Amino acid sequence: MNSMIEKETNKLLKKYTEGRYSWNDFQEVRKLFGNIHGRVNNDIKNNLEAQWKHLADTDSGQAESNYILYQKIENKIRSKERSKITSLWLYYRQAAAIFLVPVLAFVLGYIVLSNSTKSTQTAWVEINAPQSSRIQFELPDGSSGWLNSGSRLKYHPGFSKQREVELAGEAYFDVTSSKEVFKVSTPGLEINVLGTEFNVTAYPNDELTHVLLTEGEVQIEGTEKMFERNLVPNERLTFNPAENKVIVQKVEPHSFTAWKDGLLVLDNEPLESAISRFERWYNVDIEIKDDVLKKYRFKATFEDEPLEEVLKLLSVSTPMEYSIDKRTENSAGIFNKKKVSIWLNK
Repeated sequence: MNSMIEKETNKLLKKYTEGRYSWNDFQEVRKLFGNIHGRVNNDIKNNLEAQWKHLADTDSGQAESNYILYQKIENKIRSKERSKITSLWLYYRQAAAIFLVPVLAFVLGYIVLSNSTKSTQTAWVEINAPQSSRIQFELPDGSSGWLNSGSRLKYHPGFSKQREVELAGEAYFDVTSSKEVFKVSTPGLEINVLGTEFNVTAYPNDELTHVLLTEGEVQIEGTEKMFERNLVPNERLTFNPAENKVIVQKVEPHSFTAWKDGLLVLDNEPLESAISRFERWYNVDIEIKDDVLKKYRFKATFEDEPLEEVLKLLSVSTPMEYSIDKRTENSAGIFNKKKVSIWLNK
């Protein structure tokens, strides 16, 4: 591989691991990893090693652990060089989730063939944001946005002709204006726009689904529970599928969209409703042992604060105590989530 090609390959891989790739970039990466023999694969491995070492140098507190994980990646490559290259992606993704390194929260894009008949094949592209990460994405039509921790966005390769995505989790969309409707499908809701900015929260395990409009106009339709609503800027729709209940409120958008800028905002919010966001933000499990604490409200903004510091600050204004269990390693060599207990200081 000559120097010019190698330079372009390194540039392409850097864009891919940072989640700043186009559909054509994705196809090129696929071709690179499809060739798992010879020098091409070695160049890819060397490039990833350079990125890994750079991360270790810029985060000295995690360098040793990151290096150990990299050795696992390298061993995996050697032992399964002729097997699916997805093993590499899985280890890379684990590192991002375990050590909370945002730059490693790359977009895991891949094509899944759901119909292998010779005549027709149906495919899709899937973008994933690992736990404790937020990633920026760009769609083939020029629309862009952010995907929050533990979220998944899926669309078909022919997206430019039929602008439809499926969301599980939270995403902020900046949709390019077009005559073709842009549709976001979530469990229970379909959101239709032509060109606008809006935030959707639709985690599979949450009881409620939220749609917040910041610019333009959106049309929201219920799929199983039939209803239709239009939103104007600064309106937030909350849908409770269990009760078939829809509420639309005027809100301050920043409180609900600041996550894409790396801010965790509590705006007079009960601790009970904030817990799920804390768990996804820090990739932890949190248990509130006293129900009275669930009703305590907080008004605060955190930016890149460690979990321990956030809990300490909350305990200053609230009669609460907390403990953080040490993470344990399972038989597969993977560390479990941290567990946090919060109780009333009596």
